[in-house]
Amino acid sequence: MIFRTFLVAMLWFSTNIFAAPNIVVSIKPIHSIVSSLTQGITEPKLLLKANQSAHHAHLKPSQLSLLNQADLAIFIHPDFEEGLKKVLANLDVGKTLIIGNMKKISLIHNQHQKAINYHLWLDINNMQIFAKKLIEKLIEIDPDNRSKYTTNLNNFNKNSNTLKQTIGQKLSAYKSKTLASYADTFDYYTHANQLKKSVNITNYHDEKLSIFKMIKAKKTMKNTQTKCLLATTEVSKKRLHSLTEGLTINSTNIDIMGFDVAQGSEHYFKLMHNITNKVAQCLK
Repeated sequence: MIFRTFLVAMLWFSTNIFAAPNIVVSIKPIHSIVSSLTQGITEPKLLLKANQSAHHAHLKPSQLSLLNQADLAIFIHPDFEEGLKKVLANLDVGKTLIIGNMKKISLIHNQHQKAINYHLWLDINNMQIFAKKLIEKLIEIDPDNRSKYTTNLNNFNKNSNTLKQTIGQKLSAYKSKTLASYADTFDYYTHANQLKKSVNITNYHDEKLSIFKMIKAKKTMKNTQTKCLLATTEVSKKRLHSLTEGLTINSTNIDIMGFDVAQGSEHYFKLMHNITNKVAQCLK
């Protein structure tokens, strides 16, 4: 009798484990949001590690295996995860979710490249739209956990609204000051928070910085009394110094992926707080 009870319990336990959807997410900030939305149900797997660029990644056999076993794979867009374009093209369309293709997601176009800027997680509003769409998809493939998914979505929206309010309050003192960006990377963040921007020095972060662009940017930053120059961590301190030399301007390198922030459901919120603290400090 005891043995039979044990077998029934094990069968129930195993069934519930395998019933939960197997989710794979390409990059860390999105993985964090998915972790929030699937809390208590399943643990999504992060595809790209800290030393892998979404633009140039080459997947290992173990990473390809993760994708092949996934019930749902979540990406920003093939034009963002360029290194994964071929892999994405071979995945089952019904088992993939492309955030950049979602309706109502606010997309910023790069006028010079005639392309789309896909750093869209830097706008919290976009992530709330994504969260709603993801929950609809998860309920479709895992209806037994509808109640938990709905609760998680409500909690995420509540925390996201608090995050927007906190960021707004922290930046309110600097709305009159002007900042510049090394590339278009921060456009979602500056637009969402209504910050004044004088110039994007390069059109996109992989573009080479010419002497002409440098001279033109320095002139613009001086004429607009730009207070702060933002750059991602890939831009060297030496390059930032050459752009700010002779000007009264602060500069800062910001990790927009949160590589140094612990993985998990709190990662996205900590990342956005870290970005805000750096921007505020730079604008002082």
